[in-house]
Amino acid sequence: MQAKEELLEQLGESYGYVNRLVEKKIEYFKLNLAETSAGVISGVLTAVILAVVGLITLLFALLTLGFALANAFDNSVYGFGAVTIILLLIFLVVLLLKRSLITDPTVSKVISKFFQHDGKEV
Repeated sequence: MQAKEELLEQLGESYGYVNRLVEKKIEYFKLNLAETSAGVISGVLTAVILAVVGLITLLFALLTLGFALANAFDNSVYGFGAVTIILLLIFLVVLLLKRSLITDPTVSKVISKFFQHDGKEV
């Protein structure tokens, strides 16, 4: 009878250890997910802010280039037309190479951000 009680007591202790281990693993997972999500969200927010500032800068740079070329060609239609052709060429290059320039690096970065933590795999 005493052996049976000892066995039940050991099983209860083992259950307690396993229960605490599972709770700690869940807590670790939540903290890791929160940290990773915060990093991804801050990266996206930074990218959006930089994109807006970059677009405004690009707009003014293109206007400046258009006026400079218009002055060089002595014709504003030719100046701004040249800028438009340059932009169309850039658009076509990006459209043709979007997978290797945008999609693959983005997917790779997001996957590595979610599955690596402090240089070690989770």
